Amino acid sequence: MKYWLILSVLFVALPAQAEEAVTLEPMKITGEQDDVSARRDATTQKVIVERKEIESLGVMTIGEVLGKLPGVEIKGSGQRARGMSRDSVQILMDGERQVGGAGGALNRLPAEQLERVEILRGSSAEFGGASVLTVNLILKKALSKRSTDFKLGLGLRGDEPNAQFSWTENGGTENNGSGNFAWSLPISLNFNNSAIDSSVSRRYSTAGLNTFWQQEQTNGNSRMGHYAFSPRFTWKDGKDSITVSPMFFYGPSTQKSQTDISAFTDPVAGADLHKIGERDSRETGTHRMVRIRVESEKHVSDAKLTGRVSFNNGQSDSGITRDKLDATNVLTTFNESTHTRNKEFNTAARIDKAFDTHFLSAGAEFVKIRREDAQFFAGGFTDTRNHRASSRDGILWLQDDWSPVDAFTLTTGLRLENMTIAAEDVSQQRAGLLPSIAVRWQPREQWVLRTSLGAGMKMPKLDEISNATTRSVAENNPAEADKRGNANLRPERNINFEAAIEHYLLHKAGVLSANIYMRSTSDFIEHRVQQEGVRWVDRPFNEGDALHYGIELDGKVRTDNFGWQGATLKSHLTLPHGRVDDQRLGITRMARDTPRYVLSMGLDQSLPKLKSSYGVSVQISGRSETDIPNEQSAFSKTRTPLDAYWLYKLSPTYHLRIAGQNLLASDTRSHNRFMAGNQDWQLNSFDDGKRSVRVTLEGRW
Repeated sequence: MKYWLILSVLFVALPAQAEEAVTLEPMKITGEQDDVSARRDATTQKVIVERKEIESLGVMTIGEVLGKLPGVEIKGSGQRARGMSRDSVQILMDGERQVGGAGGALNRLPAEQLERVEILRGSSAEFGGASVLTVNLILKKALSKRSTDFKLGLGLRGDEPNAQFSWTENGGTENNGSGNFAWSLPISLNFNNSAIDSSVSRRYSTAGLNTFWQQEQTNGNSRMGHYAFSPRFTWKDGKDSITVSPMFFYGPSTQKSQTDISAFTDPVAGADLHKIGERDSRETGTHRMVRIRVESEKHVSDAKLTGRVSFNNGQSDSGITRDKLDATNVLTTFNESTHTRNKEFNTAARIDKAFDTHFLSAGAEFVKIRREDAQFFAGGFTDTRNHRASSRDGILWLQDDWSPVDAFTLTTGLRLENMTIAAEDVSQQRAGLLPSIAVRWQPREQWVLRTSLGAGMKMPKLDEISNATTRSVAENNPAEADKRGNANLRPERNINFEAAIEHYLLHKAGVLSANIYMRSTSDFIEHRVQQEGVRWVDRPFNEGDALHYGIELDGKVRTDNFGWQGATLKSHLTLPHGRVDDQRLGITRMARDTPRYVLSMGLDQSLPKLKSSYGVSVQISGRSETDIPNEQSAFSKTRTPLDAYWLYKLSPTYHLRIAGQNLLASDTRSHNRFMAGNQDWQLNSFDDGKRSVRVTLEGRW
């Protein structure tokens, strides 16, 4: 299979070799180039989401933007792509990997701080092949021209009020018409509240007969604050520059809920349902982060040198109190508190230089992270635990873009990664030499063919190796297990293949593309539940070799040339497949939690006569399934969130935006069943979907 993949790359490369050679000029994308042209000219598979599209999403935070990107799903507290649940999306912020505790705070920054988003597919020496998708979030730059951006939004999510306020001042000094100092001072306050309305049905059975059947109904609310101050200061001297970007983030949160617990007196027949108790939960939390980043750019002759360094210090504190009242009115109180501290040092440097028909890039990166967790349990369960985990990641990479003719580019690269992780007195060091090759061939003006082949290595994250415990809230069973890490996890090693064809419509009317992908992974990591003592525990394990493959269809069409003025249609479809050669069970099975499809569609249109624009989008996650013979059977039902917005231009300075999220109130339903011998545990979960509506006044002067 590997040799066939290599031949596929060479097959695309060979037809262009007979054409006349030309001198390569470094590719330069200016602010005037539209997203479709930038996508066509890029040497790698790249989809660009511009600022106007980001604003049309109508979301409050960067994390919410990630969940609306084509081909990306929100799963739990993270993102996934191509049906791969674990860490399948690599998030960059201005090219910097978000690998430590800083990622959570940066995801809660306001969405209006984004200039654009770049979605990259395929392996490369620069970005590696650890994840199937790379998302680079480009923040707005400091502007020397004096200006003000203002946004005030009020709305409802269900019955809970939400509010958003942001104010950004830009300015600086100019020298002979070119700015030599620019600054940006953005302040943002977000108040994100949501109602809690969920239910659970759990059943235990022996030899096919129900021995326990219980139901829970939970109602309450959660409140989250996002307060951020993230200034940027840029000094310029010709083409050279240095930028200092501190950030201060504070995020308080509270959650209150009440759960009514009922059970069937006759679980076999499902008869005589009556209340047997209740549970009141109160949770408080704070997330603080201080970050300083310095980046510079220096031009020496025809070479460009860039470098950056950042320090991140994050702290999270949470406290949980649960009062459980049983059928005899006996009260049991459980208290839990966790103090987490993350420290991260992240630095990188690179050089770019053109040589005749080659464009060479080389870089180095070093990331060091340390995490400490202190946990305290009291009441019905008493314990004190301290956990430490750390990682060091050193990277060297070299990449060459060779363009003997305008229509052809061969990109070759080599990436050396040296990683060390340590947790719970277990330390391991791994190294990998990871080659990559990619081809871009444009046989005609409107057609571009791309293919790539590369190797990757993905080390476990700190929370995957730390033994810090998240205890199950209600019952402890295989479907509601405690969550812990595994200090003995080995890194995944993978080989990635992509082949895409892109058709660009005349008059820059859009692009249609199809992409096939294949990813072979050794030491594939999945979560598995097992009994440890008297508790059921969910940990990650290396399960065996895996193969993920599928097809992606993507399109963006501006309809002016087809008689529909001012409209743009967008769509993306992923059809993923995954299988695992399970070493423990000795079988080949489907990968856990694989969706049948992921589909997103959208329409945007400007209406100049009405001084308005509007948009509608839908993002459908198909039914996800898990099937482990004689162990687990689970599924999550299809979700169809529908969003829409209307923008009215009150004046050249002020705009009024009305945005709705999840207008169909799409809910989340899942079923999880575990089997062991003649024992059976089943859990059905339901989370009621809430509509969100927000009215926002936007100003820019």
